[in-house]
Order: sequence, then C-alpha cells, then structure tokens
Amino acid sequence: MSHHVEGVEIADIEAFILNEYIPAKPLDSNLQVDFTIRKQAKSEKCGQRRCGDILKFPFAQTTRTLTAASIKQSKVLVDADKATETKRVVEITLESDDFDYEPGDTIGVLPSNAPAVVEQLLDRLGLIDQADTICQIKLSLKCAKKNAKLPAHIPDSTCPREIFTNCLALNGVLQKQFLSALAGYTSVAKERSFLACLSSKQATEHYNSLILERGLRFMDILELCGSCQPPLAFLVEHLPRLLPRPYSIANSPLETGTQELRIIYSVQSPKAGVTTSMLEAKCQQQEQPAKVFIYPRLTNTFRYTEEDLCKNQILIAVGTGLAPFLGFLAHKEHHQKQQKQPVKGETWLYVGAKTPQAVLKRNKLLAWEQASVLQRLRMCHSRVESPTYVQQLLQDDAEELVKLLLKPDTVLYVCADGAKISTSIASGVGLCLQKVLHLDETEATQQLKELRQQAKYREDLWL
Repeated sequence: MSHHVEGVEIADIEAFILNEYIPAKPLDSNLQVDFTIRKQAKSEKCGQRRCGDILKFPFAQTTRTLTAASIKQSKVLVDADKATETKRVVEITLESDDFDYEPGDTIGVLPSNAPAVVEQLLDRLGLIDQADTICQIKLSLKCAKKNAKLPAHIPDSTCPREIFTNCLALNGVLQKQFLSALAGYTSVAKERSFLACLSSKQATEHYNSLILERGLRFMDILELCGSCQPPLAFLVEHLPRLLPRPYSIANSPLETGTQELRIIYSVQSPKAGVTTSMLEAKCQQQEQPAKVFIYPRLTNTFRYTEEDLCKNQILIAVGTGLAPFLGFLAHKEHHQKQQKQPVKGETWLYVGAKTPQAVLKRNKLLAWEQASVLQRLRMCHSRVESPTYVQQLLQDDAEELVKLLLKPDTVLYVCADGAKISTSIASGVGLCLQKVLHLDETEATQQLKELRQQAKYREDLWL
C-alpha cells in the first residue's frame, strides 16, 4: 500500500531502511494513566483552561486570564488562486468583554485539534470505549527518572478525548528519540525497523527528507506503520503541549470599541495549521455564536498610540503582515476625523503581495491615500508578468526614504515572515543607507543595528 506525505508518495517504507544502523536511545515512560468508571460531562471538557494558575501561557499579560470571545463575523478578503499560489485570507471579528488594546498589540488564540483527527487517533489506539472516561495521570510506580513531573498542561481529572483535543500537539516535529521509542511499540518487523532506522544517526538523510522537509508528523507515522500502538501515558509524557497561536489585532479600538477586535489569517492548502483549521470550522458552524478562547499578549514597542500621532511612520508589510498596519491607519483616520484636520505625522506604506487582488483591503488603502491618512502608498506584486518586490520599491525611494528615516521622530515598522522576507527587507534598507549615506556594507549593517537599538527600526515577525 502506498501513502502520500505532503503530496509525495511513499510506495514502500523498506526503501528507507538501511542495512546497518544504530537506533537512537528511546525515550522512557515515567507516567501511568488510571481510569475511573465515570464519564466526563461535555461541559467539563475544557482542556488547558482547567489547569489553573500553575499553567502559564506564552507572553500572557499576568493581569488577564483566558477570555471567551464570540465570532461575530467572518469575511474572505482574498480568494485562493492556484495559478499564482495565492492563499485564501479571512478576517474574523471577535466580540468579548472589554479588552483593552492599541493598534499593533497581539492576542494568543488557544487552539484545539479537529474532532475528526481526534476520533481517528482514539480509534487507532483502541481508546474509543474509554474516550470520555475520567482518568488521572500519575507518576508510574516503575518511574526511575529523578525529578519526574506531571505535565502542567494536563488537567488533574481528564479523559482521553480532552487530552487529544485540547492539550497535545499532534503535528509537531518528531524527535529521533521519540521515533526510537515508537519502534518499541510496533509489532510488525518492517515497520519497527523503519522507525528504528529513521531514529539513527546513519539515516540522517532520510530523517531530514521525511521529517524536516516533507513534514511527516505523528498521525502520518501511525498511517505508515499500522502496527504502531503507543500507550496513552507515553504520548501524554512526550508529545508536546498544544500551544496558543499569536495573531496581530487588525483594527483600532476607536473603530469598533473595546468589545470587538479583528484578526486575519491565511489558509495553507492542503495542510492547514491546527489553529487555522479550528477557526475555519468555527466560522462555518451553524450554531451561533461560535466561541474561541483568547488572551492579551504582553505589549512591546510595535504599536501605534496617541503618542505616535505626531511622529512619522514608515510601514513595510508583505502578505498578511499588513494586518497590524490596518489598525495603525484606522487609528490615525479616526483621530484625524475627531480633530477635523490632518494629523501632523507622515505615514508611508510599502506593501508586497503576489497579485493586486491579494493586497488586503486594497480599496481601503487607496481611500486612505486619497484622504491623506497615507502620504505615500507603494504596492508591488511578485506573481505578475513583470514581478517587483518591496526591496525594489525601497531602492526607488532611497533618497527620500533615508531622509525621512533619519529624522528623530520617524519610526520604521516591518511586519513579515521572520525566516527570509524580513531579512531581505533589512538588506533592502541597508542598501538604501549605503547608497544615500555612501557607506560600505559593514557600516550600513552597524547603522541598522543602531536604528534597532534606538527603537527606530521595529519588527513584528512570524515563522
């Protein structure tokens, strides 16, 4: 039987088994699961939200806990287009109790694994009959590990369905020791050898190809190795925690009030992320209103407040990186309307997208330019007949750009992919500095470093 992993067919796992290899040292199992005879009520299935103060959420403001937010509205901003590799982009409006924020702030959205995936996993591991039975995670009587601890992200009293739905990440990168341990829970020799070999130093090339490049994940392993039957206690101990996903707030509180906020996400086909998949499902729910759990993340310098109104901003965004700047510009527009005169600070916006249709709220951007909320709007597109990129736009404006940037009341903001695009943008700004200030590459790099230290070059990056 052949399998498809990230669109690549794996006809036979034997092709990835070497003649000689030494498996990695397998992970130990230090926990046990004790089942009761009671079923967990549906209302109790709240996962990490029931773990109490002992569980910390990444970058959470200490003064606020998780808030239930209703999905008031969802709207497709950009349609998917295979020809140009354009992703579908959706904006959702969330409604909750007063939620103090400024443009540029971010929230954490607590995800859950898809019910169909959870059901498939429960069935695969022979846990269907116990899926909703209350259980407790305890240290094993045979635990030999010193300082062994119970995972803080699992409630004291839970059930397998809740654990797999709300607590464990099922699509994280699989470590070699984890694969080696899975081999020990696999009964078919060929499958056991495949997992053991994949964990070895000798098969690093296969590991890099299957795990790191093609994205083979835990559920894919179970599909490839039908006899692999890891116990629940082992998975609770060694699968990573299901972590919140950060999103930029894409509006101004002056625009909607503090009871509402908007976030924007793109849909990666065919394998959407866990949080994206959850949001997609909730937006299509018939029962209204669907709810998600969110919390305010710690603030930093990447924000636009009343103190910034008289300053200059150079905004640079690629794709959905435009999201926080929609909040910046709406904030400025509302202040401008209140004052009935233009706000003093200049705002320039550079936007990169695959096509003109892929620019988020393009007509709104043009309206802001017309109303002098934006003093300069530059857009470029990478999947058209004559492609252009943000770096080229910066080069075209180099003289004026550097002049504005070096003013004491100017801040440059970049929101983009932290892997490659943000580096390219920084290089583009560096080339502008070299050209205008007659610097060499080393001097321009140092100048950029100083701009960052002075909080004149601020970044909001994602991976």
